[in-house]
Amino acid sequence: MKKTLFTLILAIFFISPEILRADNFSIGTMAISRPNYEGADGKQFDILPLIDINIGKSFFLNTERGLGAYFRKSRALELGGSFGYYESRKEEDDDILKGLGDIDGGIDGRIFAKISSNEYSFFVQIQNDLSNKHDGTLYVFGADYFNKPSSYTNWRVKSSYTFADDNYMRSYFGISEAQSEATRVAGSPLSRFKAGSGFKDFTLDWIYNHHISRHWGLKGVIGYKFLVGDAADSPLVTSKGQVSFGIGLFYKFSTRAFRYPR
Repeated sequence: MKKTLFTLILAIFFISPEILRADNFSIGTMAISRPNYEGADGKQFDILPLIDINIGKSFFLNTERGLGAYFRKSRALELGGSFGYYESRKEEDDDILKGLGDIDGGIDGRIFAKISSNEYSFFVQIQNDLSNKHDGTLYVFGADYFNKPSSYTNWRVKSSYTFADDNYMRSYFGISEAQSEATRVAGSPLSRFKAGSGFKDFTLDWIYNHHISRHWGLKGVIGYKFLVGDAADSPLVTSKGQVSFGIGLFYKFSTRAFRYPR
């Protein structure tokens, strides 16, 4: 049923006649350094896509929110829903994960609300696993500040606090008796650990955008995550505080493309 619903929404999005009237369409790529997994001390280097498509007043596809639609959108209030992708966690990602088994990537359903007043915004988002990989739910509460010092440059600071249910915490931070035995056999023994629901992290992100021409632009991101509660106490966590940073290049296709000031 979950897969059928996702396929239906995807089909409606791409066969809609409004796709031909997309008023904002940008694609690009970003090079990013980030932890091997949530709670890891080691880093990995990845190349990620940058996608931002807005169709009419309702539909969107972007890297941050995924594929979805607004139920209501104005300068003061945004309400909507979307489908997003969460990445896998493999045993091979780090030596400490050997014996724990893989958690495959999948699709989650998201419902979000955002209230804005001038440069400040407050938001809440609920994310529920639709792929039956971890069957968990995340509740994200946050605020951000937007600044536009010039017509071709803007930056944003976003902070959030995330609450995770038992299923999510058990999948990503818990260690069962069987897993504990498997890690012992694999040569990196970990004690059994029961992770329960609760707040799992605080994050702070800085996002920078700069248009270098009518169509081309640069995007920079610096993020900090600090794990709390059972997430921070898990034997899997080798670093409670984690830093990510990346830089990307994007190209904007638009009938209302940015005009570089002369």
